Amino acid sequence: MTKSAPYAELLKVPLETVFVGREIVTLDVIDSTNTYALKHGKEGMVIVADRQTAGRGRLGRTWHSAPGLGLWFTVVFEGMWKGLSFAAALAVRDALADRCELRIKWPNDVLFGEKKLCGILIELRNDLTVLGIGLNVHHTPEDFPPELRDKAGSLESEVGGTWDRCKILRDVLTHLDGKVMLIRKSGVEAVRAEWAAACNLIGRRIRSGPHVGTVVDIDSHGALLLDTSSGTQTIPTGEITYLDGG
Repeated sequence: MTKSAPYAELLKVPLETVFVGREIVTLDVIDSTNTYALKHGKEGMVIVADRQTAGRGRLGRTWHSAPGLGLWFTVVFEGMWKGLSFAAALAVRDALADRCELRIKWPNDVLFGEKKLCGILIELRNDLTVLGIGLNVHHTPEDFPPELRDKAGSLESEVGGTWDRCKILRDVLTHLDGKVMLIRKSGVEAVRAEWAAACNLIGRRIRSGPHVGTVVDIDSHGALLLDTSSGTQTIPTGEITYLDGG
């Protein structure tokens, strides 16, 4: 592991944050920033790599993390935290709001139009909670495996224009710090409500596995509360199908 040249600029000017980025580790290549964080992380540390050889996403899926194309980073928290996936999605959306309108998709994706640009993975081990974020920046369609080209996109391919990964990272970390401090001050509800509204699911009729019903709320863990013919069902994660034309 070596210090990463692409992110050398990140360290030149200190972040104006309270918690996130107390220490920043920049690497050229690592198996997974989450794995590194779970082994070596400390409170407030950020680990960012130019390439991951074994990046992972939700449900054990592989996250393709080629060099030079995206942002692959992890933020470390001591103990068990609620609301980090809410905070992360909102931070990515808000950091890029001046250039594009991103959409938050339940349970933990960020999209532009119908293309997934960003994924979030929370893991807990040895009294550490690690928040992994993968954001596609410079990818062309050919940079994705064939089976993902209809679903995945990048800022460059979908929004267009020129993007500076270091600036994006600084902006995301700054917005994330604000959300984290809000959770510390006011509790998870302060970000859950904003995230739930951004998901645009409450009142929608959906199918999730064998369950069909109307979403009546999203709880503090991010699970859907689904009003069905057999009563209220809790849907913690998974794929959903909209049944009301959305």
